[in-house]
Amino acid sequence: MKKRLLSMLLVGAMAMSLAACGGDTAGKDADQKPAAGDTADTAGSSQKNYKIALCMSHQTNEFTTAVGKGAKEKAAELGVTVEVFDGKQDQATQINQIETAINQGYDGILVEPISADGIVPAVKSANEAKVPVITVVQQMKNQDTMAASYCGGDEAAASKLEMQKAVDAIGGKGNIVIIYGPMGSDAQLKRKAGYDEILAQNPDVTVVYQETANWVTEEALTLMENWLSTGKEINAVVSQNDSMAMGALKAIEDAGKQADIPVFGLDAVSDAVKAVADGRLAGTVSQDAPGQGALGVETMVKVLNGEDVEPINYTECVWVNKDNVADYQ
Repeated sequence: MKKRLLSMLLVGAMAMSLAACGGDTAGKDADQKPAAGDTADTAGSSQKNYKIALCMSHQTNEFTTAVGKGAKEKAAELGVTVEVFDGKQDQATQINQIETAINQGYDGILVEPISADGIVPAVKSANEAKVPVITVVQQMKNQDTMAASYCGGDEAAASKLEMQKAVDAIGGKGNIVIIYGPMGSDAQLKRKAGYDEILAQNPDVTVVYQETANWVTEEALTLMENWLSTGKEINAVVSQNDSMAMGALKAIEDAGKQADIPVFGLDAVSDAVKAVADGRLAGTVSQDAPGQGALGVETMVKVLNGEDVEPINYTECVWVNKDNVADYQ
């Protein structure tokens, strides 16, 4: 009798315990429903569909459009929205675009500065509005204090690699010409610094001409034609990007001097990679343009989620020539 009574009491206690557990679980489920506008994953966490502005310096060549494409693809993967703004290589336009992004309530701003200095007032406005800014492709003045991070290529490493390949190709002695991007831009300055470092180690290499072609193929074509017309001996061309390298290459081919003047590029865009494969371009440096855009978006989402990020985030830097070009086609 005592055993039956004890057994009944235990069953009753277990039933009460299970009922209590069921009540707590229901309450917890109700409290943890995702808020409107949030997207829940299988682990039960949620992330807002952030709206991110990508302010590019321009959208006139394959490299810059590839950065935008990489950013949009990563955004789709992460469930956020990216809108690309074309600065048209005009500082005032880019400043206005950043201010518009702030006023329209964008959660974060990715920017490729047209001018390392000129971007500062606009970024200051974003800082005051508590809108995080990450620079991509190029850095800005006061990068450490005004931008949450930088995502892009290691310009110094890429330019040193390119110049060293050019110096090696001419046996460490001879005349070269250098074609620059827009003077004063972060990429132009950093790539020039890399060039200068290698040239300082090779005093028998002389820079006979150096000028900007503003990243533009046609400008580089005209520039190279003018240099060739002087009759000055030129042993190699070093260009700060592939678009300009292709312009210089056309001028050299038109003059029938392609066997005498190798051309070196930087960025590994598709027409340059094809020219390498065809034996026309000596080589180029890949810094993974789509990867730079993707890295920017991925890092911005981390910032918006309150996660810690590295102040500098580099993509891989690789020399592309006839030996490995198949991997980049």
